[in-house]
Amino acid sequence: MRHSANLDILRTFAVTSVVIQHLMQTLIAHTGFHAAAVIEFTHHLGQAGVLAFFVHTSLVLMYSLERMALSAEPVTLRFYVRRFFRIYPLSVFCIILALIFHIPDRTWQAPSIITVPVIFSNLFLVQNLVARTSIIGPLWSLPYEVQMYVVLPALYFLAVKRRGVLYLCGLLAFFCGVGFLIFGVWGDHLNMANYVPCFLSGVLCYSLRNRIQAFLSATLWPLFVVLLISAYCLTNQQAEPSFWKGWIFCLLIGLAINAFHNSANKPLNFVAQRIAQYSYGIYLIHVPMLFVVFMVFGIRNLVFGPLLLVGLTMAASIITYHFIESPLIDMGRRLSSRPPRNELALGKTGTEGLRD
Repeated sequence: MRHSANLDILRTFAVTSVVIQHLMQTLIAHTGFHAAAVIEFTHHLGQAGVLAFFVHTSLVLMYSLERMALSAEPVTLRFYVRRFFRIYPLSVFCIILALIFHIPDRTWQAPSIITVPVIFSNLFLVQNLVARTSIIGPLWSLPYEVQMYVVLPALYFLAVKRRGVLYLCGLLAFFCGVGFLIFGVWGDHLNMANYVPCFLSGVLCYSLRNRIQAFLSATLWPLFVVLLISAYCLTNQQAEPSFWKGWIFCLLIGLAINAFHNSANKPLNFVAQRIAQYSYGIYLIHVPMLFVVFMVFGIRNLVFGPLLLVGLTMAASIITYHFIESPLIDMGRRLSSRPPRNELALGKTGTEGLRD
């Protein structure tokens, strides 16, 4: 397949889950909204969305590395260049925006104290290691992505080996064991160990791409994603989500992706493709827009407020995509581009349209 509509659908559900959780928390804090069942269900909805992002990201980047490997030039440095221009420009823009306009990191609780170390750790996306504070709440997940980028090229070359699936299963089991060991020593302070199995689930999905043939109807894919996210939320009712349930959640996504035929629903695919295209902006910008709608404008209407949030978030995401993201993504591609060894092979990878 030249473009994976199913991955666009997965990405759409992922970013929507994050926005819904933060919207619910903001409504509770600023409008008096209180519906116990909704609050309980959405308490970890955003976490499920982020975990789905981790699987999606590692899988798509495997295909990106596959395309780059068609060139005679070294892959690793070119991969890092592209990821730098993909991730950092918009995150830096949002950090500067938050500092200038005093946007809180979360609109549903007291803002964090922002110090110079916090600013620099956020700019470099290492706040999980240094300051433990994100200037904008959703930034918390980006350091884990950036740190996984360091080893993704090595994981790609492992995944394409004849016994790649076996090696990846071994790595997955090893890091799950490490996670349980760290949990036993330091409790819930797993940090990066919490998410390595999530990324590995996406790499395993890539390694299984030619071993699992699609046999399930494409119409069931959105339902499967919704049910899996719902199951994650319903089984994580405690204050902190269970890390091992997150690993199972990610592994099920990774194992299922190849089993579904690609969606041929044109209206659904169109909407999902557009949301996926702007999803990075939606992910980062929706919190500043929550601040504008519910704290600056002071809107309390439970219908108009969310509708205005959606409109402003989409408008801001589209603008930042075309003026910040897209130009700098293109710059990263130009700086790292090399002619492929086999033009025909490039057309056969079936991944040109994947969003990385």
